[in-house]
Amino acid sequence: MPYGQEDTQAEFEGISQWALGWESRAKLMAAIIYIFGVISLQTVSFALLAYSVSIMVSFIMGISLLTLLKRYLLIAPFVLLMTLPLVFGGGFPLDPDRVTFALLIILKAVTSMTILTIILETQSVDQFMDSLAHLKVPPIMISVLLLSYRYVFMFLDDIQKMQLALKTRFFNGGVSIKNLKIYGQLTGALLLKSLDRSEKVFQAMVSRGFNGNLCFGEARQITKSDLYKTGLSFFIIMVIVAVELMFFRM
Repeated sequence: MPYGQEDTQAEFEGISQWALGWESRAKLMAAIIYIFGVISLQTVSFALLAYSVSIMVSFIMGISLLTLLKRYLLIAPFVLLMTLPLVFGGGFPLDPDRVTFALLIILKAVTSMTILTIILETQSVDQFMDSLAHLKVPPIMISVLLLSYRYVFMFLDDIQKMQLALKTRFFNGGVSIKNLKIYGQLTGALLLKSLDRSEKVFQAMVSRGFNGNLCFGEARQITKSDLYKTGLSFFIIMVIVAVELMFFRM
């Protein structure tokens, strides 16, 4: 999926050239290794160190703090759902072990999201999908990912239109038997509309020769510079994991 230099500069304004020039497959492998390394950490101090490294790298690449905060908000409900019962489940006074474990979960979650943000903000969706294809990810999975990414915005747009329609009819929301009935009707209408749209899209794609596999561009050659960047990422997370194993798990 070729892309022009001018389009790239416009889309990724503010992102450093060394981040944009990092080959997609090498960048994705570095991200996967780093995330798995972070998941293996068992102490808050080293998880915080891994998070600090990811934050520093994201800033060097030109990713803004506002962008990171927006990404963190996406996972905040799920993280809080996991950690709040853990922290307060033992009653008062709070158990230090429970608090420590909750902090560890939060640090791992935000570090992983920071790495994912780096991946998504330093390359286009087409480049990301190309990298998955050239890493031999099953084509059907890539097709599902790409179509989901495309139509999730249309789904959100439908929800916004429904909210606007409710406001024009002076619907105030809240929880009541009458409102629950309205919510159920809206959910059903949204589901039926989505199913109808998916069927139309599928028929349109089949009529154009779609067989479940998307076409991808040729793989870009991985250079020594790409290998150095990936190797440095691997080295950093392995050092963090090794030091923790040697001195803090004995």
